[in-house]
Formats: sequence, C-alpha cells, structure tokens
Amino acid sequence: MAEVIRRPPRIAHGVRTLVAAGLLSAAPVSAQPLPTVASINVCADQHVLALADPEQILTVSWLAADPEESLFATEALAHTLNYGTAEELLKFAPDVVLAGTYTSPFTRSLLRRVGYRVLELEPENSVADIERNVRLVAQAVGHAERGEEVIKALRADAHALAANRPTQPLAAVIVRPGGFTVGAGSLATELLGLAGLRNVAAERGLDRWGSLSMEALLRSAPEVIVLTGYRSTQPSLANAVLDHPALRTLAAAQRSVTVPSALWACGLPRSLESVALLRRATER
Repeated sequence: MAEVIRRPPRIAHGVRTLVAAGLLSAAPVSAQPLPTVASINVCADQHVLALADPEQILTVSWLAADPEESLFATEALAHTLNYGTAEELLKFAPDVVLAGTYTSPFTRSLLRRVGYRVLELEPENSVADIERNVRLVAQAVGHAERGEEVIKALRADAHALAANRPTQPLAAVIVRPGGFTVGAGSLATELLGLAGLRNVAAERGLDRWGSLSMEALLRSAPEVIVLTGYRSTQPSLANAVLDHPALRTLAAAQRSVTVPSALWACGLPRSLESVALLRRATER
C-alpha cells in the first residue's frame, strides 16, 4: 500500500526537485487533500488562522477582522468574512465548521442536520484549556503535528513565567468597561498569578465574570489597577464608568496597566504576552 504523505503546498516544488535529483524516492504517493475549514466564532477563528494553511480557510467571522476583538485581524482580512448564519456557510461547503459552544444554536443545529461536521470549542478558562483547543483545531484541520509544536512552546513559556514570578504577589483588580471585573475560574486570574499578582475579585468570591461597585473597589485597596482599554476611543456609558473621579484618583496613586482586550477576549497561546505587560506594572 502506498504511503500517504501530506505536504503543505508551499513546499511541493522543493519535493519535485528532490525527486528529480534522485534524492527522494518517486514511489507512488496517494496525496490526501487537507480539509477545507469555515469558522463562525471569533476564538475559533484565531485558532484556525494560526494553525491551518491559508488555502484551507474558506471563511472566518467578521469579528476576526476587528483588532479590538482579535489578535489576527490582519490575517483575517485575507479571507471572506461571515456573520455566522447557516445560509452563508452553505455556499462554501466546508469539510469542517468551527464554532463555539455559545455560537448560535440554530446555526450549529441546522448545519449538522444538512450533514456538515461541526466542531464546538469550549471557552478557554486556563492555559490547559488553550492546549485542549489548540489540539482539537490542529487535528480538525489536518495539522496535528503543528498543534503539538505550539502546545510544547506554550508549556515551556508558561513554565518559565511561573518559575520567575515574584514571591510576594501584589493585590490587583481588573476593571472593565461598565464596572465589570474578572473573578475566579478565569484565564485572566491564572495570567495574573503568572505575573505575580493576586486577583482581589477572586478572593472576594466572584466567579468568572461579575461586577464590582466603585465602593467595593475602593475598599479593596488594590496595589495594581488593570484596565483593558476596550474601545476606549468610542464614547459609551460603559466607558463612562472608567472616567469616575475616584477610579482616576486611585489609578494615579497606584500602579496601573492597560492590557489590550484582544489578549484576553479569547484564550490563545499569545495570551501569555499579557504577563509581560503585567510584570512591568509590578516592577514600577
């Protein structure tokens, strides 16, 4: 039986050259094409853009091209964008559809009913969850070995950060537009820990995402204020909360740092870049 070899198209010319030179056997090869992919979730989009070959990607969601939401906004613009409807996906006829567990249930159900393979990704609430989704997407797009390389690098980076974090963690609180914060059981809390920070909201019992009143924020007396800068140039009631005089006074008196929202909006290997930003705040 002929050996099945999958090769990215970009190296095909090099393979033919080696065969012609007699350096590689010209035995019959049954080339199996890599699956085509469509993504309808901004977090799945970014995993696909990082792991799949560009020619495999038929479409990604419109949020993938928004730099406030996505770390791969530039790469996403090279592909057709979708708004997550089943009707849009039917014209692409992908081999696999990537979605999130909170992506439109109707769209996911309808695509399955008409015979499409739909892979749903759970939210990434830890570095371990990032590894899980990297492996799932890499296998779905036919690049399992590429995914394992990414996971190996991710583990090495997380281990190095953990080994070098400060021994005396500072109290920190994340303040998001609208007065929301991030509590226990979240990726942001784990990243704070890698940076040598204690999440005050988590210590107060907040689970995942929750709100923190200005009074509670002031009473917690955090040593570091972490902001996200989400759409900070766009006037909104949510951002007006961040302009509260008490918060501005507290941020000016204590250490403060802005971590771009796209680093935390989805759990990605690049989310660890936020740790360097947080570390610089603790060192000031």
